[in-house]
Amino acid sequence: MWQLKIGRSEWVEWLALRSGLSGEFLRELLEERVPDEHIGDEDCTRLAAAVGLAADPETLRFTNLVEEGCDVFHENLTFLLNTLEHGGKKALASQLGVDPTTISRWLNASSRPSEGTLHQLMDQLGISTEIDLRTYPIFLSVEPISMTERRQWLISRIEEMTPNELLELYPALRRLFRSR
Repeated sequence: MWQLKIGRSEWVEWLALRSGLSGEFLRELLEERVPDEHIGDEDCTRLAAAVGLAADPETLRFTNLVEEGCDVFHENLTFLLNTLEHGGKKALASQLGVDPTTISRWLNASSRPSEGTLHQLMDQLGISTEIDLRTYPIFLSVEPISMTERRQWLISRIEEMTPNELLELYPALRRLFRSR
């Protein structure tokens, strides 16, 4: 789906429409909350067909869905930098002490950040430096990764709340934000 340029927020709906599986099951599956033993062969077959893979269920369970030759680091970097708000790349460049054109070179893969700059970048984006961006495909995650995404996620959830839900949650949020 990432290769088809389908936004992560649309993955569940896109898969549900094409596979006939429930949105709740797919959300849990994408969030890795479904144990392997609860994913049936029929589920695997439907998912494989939905994404255009001609694979039997056993093969699909053990397939690396990131193409060989995929530059995971570049995909991660592009994903993270594209989550920034308007003007965010320029502000980030300033915070990192690099020229804004440096970030453009990272995006077009003509250069890569140094190890020190990479750690600063991850810190600025709120990503644990324990994550190896060279091998772990965070660009495939359905969870909000960057601070900007997490803020947007939180704001959207608050805006979706009914007045009664907000009334119930408000005291806890107030205590939480007051403790900062």
